[in-house]
Amino acid sequence: MKKFSVVDDSPINTTLNVIKGKCKAEIILKINEGFNRFGLLKKEVSISTKLLAEQLGELEEDGIVIKEESDNTPLQTFYYLSVDGRNLCNIIQEMKEWGNGYKLFNQVKTYIRQ
Repeated sequence: MKKFSVVDDSPINTTLNVIKGKCKAEIILKINEGFNRFGLLKKEVSISTKLLAEQLGELEEDGIVIKEESDNTPLQTFYYLSVDGRNLCNIIQEMKEWGNGYKLFNQVKTYIRQ
């Protein structure tokens, strides 16, 4: 899948490397919210099936997501956050809150300039 290590000398860059990619942060948040089946994630995250599979594979490879397949017929696949994934989810939620505040601040600033 990935061709480079996410681990960097800088802990901040390591964190950013793990969530870098199309919708990875959103995927992590959605799994945390309980959307733990591929089909449910596909409905919640606006990316192609192929890209969702790639992103989930990379998150699994990085130890953020745990993939569990049932023995049932038809086969059912579930995704869960690992301990590192849950910790990262908290960081992503903080980033989301900061981003919302920053976006709001810039909207107000733009409005005042006009």
